[in-house]
Amino acid sequence: MLLRDMMSKLEVREVSSLYPHEQTIPRNLKRLQEAMFNLGHLVDPLIVDRKTGVVLDGNHRYAVLKNIEIPNAVVQPVDYRGDGRIGLGTWLPVCENHITYKDFEALGEKTEPVDFETGKKAVNSLEAIFMMVSSKGGENDCRLVSPGPYDVISMTKKQNSLVSALSHVPFEYYADDLIDEHLGLGRTVLFRRSYTKDEIVQEAIARRPFPPKSTRHTIPERIIRLNMRLGWLLEERETAYSLLEEMLSHRVYSGNVRRYPEPVIVIY
Repeated sequence: MLLRDMMSKLEVREVSSLYPHEQTIPRNLKRLQEAMFNLGHLVDPLIVDRKTGVVLDGNHRYAVLKNIEIPNAVVQPVDYRGDGRIGLGTWLPVCENHITYKDFEALGEKTEPVDFETGKKAVNSLEAIFMMVSSKGGENDCRLVSPGPYDVISMTKKQNSLVSALSHVPFEYYADDLIDEHLGLGRTVLFRRSYTKDEIVQEAIARRPFPPKSTRHTIPERIIRLNMRLGWLLEERETAYSLLEEMLSHRVYSGNVRRYPEPVIVIY
C-alpha cells in the first residue's frame, strides 16, 4: 500500500513539456550541475502544477536536465491553485552593507525616502521595484527604488535589469518571514512584491520567467531524497516509470519513509 501511494504521487514527464517560472543563479546552476554529474542522480523530483506543467520548485534542476539533454524528469504534480495548503511567499535579497541607495542612483535610478509601512504598501501595489531597508542603530532607513507605476511584466523586466546590473553585490536570499532577524544584525534587505499564483502560471506559460528566487512555495507532503538515476531518464517515459517503481519497491516500506511535521533544515 505504501509503495502504491508513493507511486500515485509521482509521474515521469518530458522536460520539454514543462515551464520554468524563475531564472537561475549562474553560480548555483554550475554547482548543481557538477553535483548531479558526480552523483548521477536526480535527487528530488520537480514539483509541478498538474494542469499546466509549470515548475513550482526545481527550476535549477530543470535547467540542468535541459543543459545535459536528459529528455525526461520525475515530477510530483500538485493542484497548485486548488490546494489551499500550498503556501506562497518570496525570498528577499540580503547583503552586508555592500550597497547603498547611491549604487542605484549611479545606475540612473531614482530613489525616494519613505517610512517602512508606506514603502511596503508601494512595493506591493506595483508602485516601486524595491524598497531598500538598512538598519542603523535600531532605526530602519527605507528608500523606494525606481518608484513609478508598473504592471507585472514591466516590473519583472526592471527587476531583471537591476539584478543583472548588481551582479557584483554578494546577495544571499532569505525567506521573507525571517527578515527581521537580518535587519537586527544590521544587514541591508531589498523588499519586493510577492507574486500571485495566477501571475506565476500566466508568466511561466508565456515563457517570461521571474528573477531568481522570486517565489517561495511551501508544498505539503513534498517527496525528497528520491535519487532517480539520470541514465534511467534517457529511456522512454513508460520504461523510466517502471524503473522508478522497481527502485522504490526496495526502499519504500514501513520505518524507512518518514514524515517531518516540524520545520527542518536540509543541506544539499
